Amino acid sequence: MRHSVPKSVNVPLAEDQLKAIFKKHDKNGDGRLCWKEMRGAFKELGAYIPELRAWLALRNADANGDGFINEEEMNGLVKYAVQLGYIVT
Repeated sequence: MRHSVPKSVNVPLAEDQLKAIFKKHDKNGDGRLCWKEMRGAFKELGAYIPELRAWLALRNADANGDGFINEEEMNGLVKYAVQLGYIVT
C-alpha cells in the first residue's frame, strides 16, 4: 500500500511568528507600527487588500487611539491576525 505525501502543507502562523513579522516592519525603529508599516506586514502575509487589513487592524488593536500600535498593543494586533488564519506556505 502506497501512501501519498502532500506536496505542500498549509500551517497557521504561530503568534510569535506573526509578532516577528510585524516587528520586522517597524522600519523607523520607533517601537511602534503606523498604518503604512502594518500595510507592509499584511502585504507580506498575503492579505488580499493590505491597506484595508491595516486599517481594520488599527481599529481593532489601537487601544489608546493614537494611530499607532505600540508594544503594549502588539498582543491585540497579533490576536487579530491569528483570527484571520494567515498560514506558512
